[in-house]
Amino acid sequence: MQLELFTADICSRCIRARGVMTAVVEELGDDQVELAFLDVVENLDHAVETGVLVTPALAANGKLMFSPLPDRDRILQALREELMR
Repeated sequence: MQLELFTADICSRCIRARGVMTAVVEELGDDQVELAFLDVVENLDHAVETGVLVTPALAANGKLMFSPLPDRDRILQALREELMR
């Protein structure tokens, strides 16, 4: 599964989200999930196409899952469900 975490440099929640998502990917296993960190300003067209309105935002396989990001447990649950599909 390809994950994209959209963040902004001036966003304190985004800084925390990077750490949370790194831990989530480690828990799920690097062989199942690939995580890319995308600056929303540098990737504005892609962010708009994906539907990002608020950062931090998470997309899986090109589909927006969360904007803004919920807590770690909710992210893990949703990604595990997505992996089972």
